[in-house]
Amino acid sequence: MTCRVAAITGGAGHIGRAIAHKLADRGVLIAVLDKSVATGQALMSELQARHPAGHRFIEADLMQPESFASIRMQIGASFGRLDYLVNNAAFYDDAPGWGVPFAQEGYEAWLKVLRVNLLAPFFLVQTLHPLLAQSDDAAIVNIGTMYSAVGPDWSLYEGTDMTNPAAYSASKGGLLATTRWLATALAPKVRVNMVSPGGIERNQSPRFRARYNQRTPLGRMGTENDIAGMVSLLLSPEGAYITGQHMLIDGGWTAW
Repeated sequence: MTCRVAAITGGAGHIGRAIAHKLADRGVLIAVLDKSVATGQALMSELQARHPAGHRFIEADLMQPESFASIRMQIGASFGRLDYLVNNAAFYDDAPGWGVPFAQEGYEAWLKVLRVNLLAPFFLVQTLHPLLAQSDDAAIVNIGTMYSAVGPDWSLYEGTDMTNPAAYSASKGGLLATTRWLATALAPKVRVNMVSPGGIERNQSPRFRARYNQRTPLGRMGTENDIAGMVSLLLSPEGAYITGQHMLIDGGWTAW
């Protein structure tokens, strides 16, 4: 039986971790790409405990595109193949001009967001394409946000310290366009789709959660497993006729 191999950027984060476990449950070998060695190694321990196999952690800073060739070499040396790529990493930082009100958003912060959220996925696909093109079931999933499709409801944030940076939405909107471009450019050998979460419950303030739940048709925030389930479907034979699509996993938020 062929063992599929998946590379997940930001693989040690909340959503990346859920995706890694979901795919490993199917017998997929996981290459976790993350800049945090400590959390990456911790995830390796979890995966090896539940699914003893040849999973691999690869330290990866997506702000450094010169490292992409090394990532390809390490995947090739460790697995000899690559079937799936999940571009999940996203910019979150305390950089000046990030996570601040509109009037204070900074040019340099925007550039950093675009480098991680938009440029890195494209150029990582470009670098890893020779491996993906050898697979008989190659597929890419880019992780976006529902705010690539709609604007924010600012009433949700009143009285909280939460923000909704424009650069994040813009970068993911660009990633959606890139997803569709790649879906046609890499067809028929490689399928490319985007999965966009709505709000994920993660210890937000009770006020925010209550407002969000009331505003959402399904009456709750999402979970990491909600996202991992759709990613797993798209990276499977059941998703073999799906490409160029934008899957909004948002509890119906964008259906209004």
